[in-house]
Amino acid sequence: MEMEVKIIADLKESDGLILNEITSLTGGFLNLKWKISTGKGQLLVKQYSNERFKREKLELIETRLQRQVILEKNGVPCPFLWQHKGRVIRFLDDRTAYMVQNFHSGKKENPSSITTTQMYSLGSACAIMHKAFSQLPAPSVKSLPIFGSYTMDLLLENFNSRMVKLLPNDHVEYRKALFALEPILNQLETDFFDKFPKGFTHEDFHSGNILFDGDFVSAIVDFDRNCYSYIWHDIGRAILSFALQDNTMNVEKVQAFHEGYSQHLPLTLTNIADALRLTWCIETPWWIQPKFFGECDETPSKFKDEMLWITKNWFNLV
Repeated sequence: MEMEVKIIADLKESDGLILNEITSLTGGFLNLKWKISTGKGQLLVKQYSNERFKREKLELIETRLQRQVILEKNGVPCPFLWQHKGRVIRFLDDRTAYMVQNFHSGKKENPSSITTTQMYSLGSACAIMHKAFSQLPAPSVKSLPIFGSYTMDLLLENFNSRMVKLLPNDHVEYRKALFALEPILNQLETDFFDKFPKGFTHEDFHSGNILFDGDFVSAIVDFDRNCYSYIWHDIGRAILSFALQDNTMNVEKVQAFHEGYSQHLPLTLTNIADALRLTWCIETPWWIQPKFFGECDETPSKFKDEMLWITKNWFNLV
């Protein structure tokens, strides 16, 4: 997809940028991305989908990106965001909104490719991010996200609703997975969520949003969903994304993450086990769905398999 002429013109007018080369990038559901080569270096331009994001939602994302601006200034390895008139997101008209950030080269790793040294760096980067987040003023209304099961009431309500809607012709593996949740839910205490620390989090801390340069994290990207939530959700999501391979948890990589994180903030291996359980509670309603138990894209299928692994191993985690 070619970049719109009006964006090219606005980049020149707002930032004095002359584009020497424009390369279309993949990734980002419905959003458009380009790497641009300019006299001021390589940058990334992201145009937000007007199908996914209305003006109200983009204003919320603007608030989240302003937190990223602060994190980058405080040493968190995340891209520098270009601002115009104090804002990150630029609105050209009712249909065109975009942002600009420095382009970060780097490699995305997965459970089979990531090394223990990289896991140590990931744990360290995660803690540095959490530490920087903790320095930000707490929100006036400490409301949790509404896009997952972040309370016991929401978790049970979601499960009961889907049990009622369960059909005989639903995929047999989906039916088995749904029934397998029940023993876990029955033994969860009503105050389960209360023991987890809250604060600002990345909220999308998976392998697709972490770039590595050699042994080290070069950039944490995509802060569009950062919000006030459960801090350990980032930890559980990272462990699942990088240390669970072929339905086996790589203990050495978990320990490396733990050691890296512990250099900056307290964390025990028991905490990590609880972070996995927390992640299961939040994400099971997202990924244990009929549409992911047949032909589906690789990413949701992987997330679904991670939830199934925790379901099977819930009572055997550290």
